[in-house]
Amino acid sequence: MLIKNCLARFICPGDNGDTIVYWKGSARSARKDDPVVKLYGALETAIAYSHKVANILPRPQARIMRLVAFSLMELGFYLATGKAEYLDTATALYRRALKKIYSIAPEKPITSWLVCTSAECSAVDEARVWIRWAERRATSLEGAELAVKLLNQLSNLTFEVIRTLPHIEFRHKKIA
Repeated sequence: MLIKNCLARFICPGDNGDTIVYWKGSARSARKDDPVVKLYGALETAIAYSHKVANILPRPQARIMRLVAFSLMELGFYLATGKAEYLDTATALYRRALKKIYSIAPEKPITSWLVCTSAECSAVDEARVWIRWAERRATSLEGAELAVKLLNQLSNLTFEVIRTLPHIEFRHKKIA
């Protein structure tokens, strides 16, 4: 049995470029290019990439990225419902991940751009980019200040994961 019976009839809701979006506990009709819909799209992609990379990383990096993904999911619940308990859980998951990254973070300071040299590192970078993209989408929305802050912290945390994986440091070199 299909969950969406509309598939067989080719008449699913949203076929006309609109959808129902939930924002802080209120449902409203919105075009699919609405800023809230775009934020949810970026957040959904960040979650998918975070889970995907958690499936290919070794421990403890895999656990960190799984915590990042769950934190993003809870953040989405918070944005949809407005319930503080979801934001609290998202923040607690972030703090767990932060505690784990502290235990493996390199001591060496960064003095250049980091360029991934493994598929795993590149996959973390993709998740980081999507988290950053969600953050940029959230900045355009009133009432998303706490989400912006958490998204910024999560993207910074994923950068720290990158530092623990194979990479090179790129510095500008004048080419003669």
